[in-house]
Amino acid sequence: MKKKTKILSAVLLTGTVLVGCGNSESTENQSAAGSEGNGQAVTLSFAYELPSDHPWGHGAERFKEIVEEETDGQITVELYGGGQLGGTGREIQEGAQVGTIDIGISSTPMAQLNPTLDIFSLPYIFQSREHAWEVLDGEIGQQVGDKLEESNLKHLAYWEDGFRQVTNDRTPITSPEDFQGLRIRVPESNVRMETFNALGASPLPMAWSEVFTALQQGTIDGQENPLSVIHSASFYDVQEYLTITNHVYSPATLFMSEEKWEQLDEEHQDIILEAAAAGRDVNREMNQEQDEALVKELEENGMEVTEITDMQAFQERTQPVWSIVTDELGGEAEEIINSILETQ
Repeated sequence: MKKKTKILSAVLLTGTVLVGCGNSESTENQSAAGSEGNGQAVTLSFAYELPSDHPWGHGAERFKEIVEEETDGQITVELYGGGQLGGTGREIQEGAQVGTIDIGISSTPMAQLNPTLDIFSLPYIFQSREHAWEVLDGEIGQQVGDKLEESNLKHLAYWEDGFRQVTNDRTPITSPEDFQGLRIRVPESNVRMETFNALGASPLPMAWSEVFTALQQGTIDGQENPLSVIHSASFYDVQEYLTITNHVYSPATLFMSEEKWEQLDEEHQDIILEAAAAGRDVNREMNQEQDEALVKELEENGMEVTEITDMQAFQERTQPVWSIVTDELGGEAEEIINSILETQ
């Protein structure tokens, strides 16, 4: 009886294979569709830690609009801004890895999963926003982004935090020497820590949700973030000095649970990528347009603004950080850095 059962199973299996060979494209599409293949509607959660009025939030709204429109409502995107599904970028990353979050966006903490991203956070490696976009949207950016698949995440696009600036409540900063002893909050990033160590500050990693209270209570003297974040977080209420340092351009990675990505059919995957690029453009354009206006608004809210005139002094002081990254990541990092420098 067991022998007959095995023979019958083999026949059925052969028949299945033959049917599949007769229409391989159909079989591939069904496999790619996964749970979507039954025609049921799909709901995707999209989480980010910053407020909904931040450029990330506006980019997310554009993403949602395109996905729902282009899929004729077959895919619904539910937005969870302001840390509703994770108070930090790290928590959002972990949620997407285990499947409790479908889509997320995170900036500096992404290097914990993909250390090669630290290259993009090297001080003064990008000369301008346009230079950063050229690198991130090209082969170099894709090469680095694809490494996320090792962490069960699908890289969708690089959005941005933008160029980061420094605020503090102790002194105007006009030279690297002015950083001496300042307790500066930084994200959980070895590169960021080493950057401010090189400047003579005392960098302290801290969760984003704790920063305002720490500034208010004097636990830390200052922090570093893009202007859009400084404004939306109302740091002008607890910080007197703003310095335009442009010390690092901070990309933000839009990513998706690899498992959820593989459940979508190819057409819907293309729509997700299209929406990711459109949301990216909204995010970047809004950041760029806001920066000049935000400096004025922050001044109006009582901050004293200083723009660095001798940038070379800051570049020279932070140059050793580059060696730290290449020592940790090896030859591939040197090749990527050289490729970025060639694009200048």
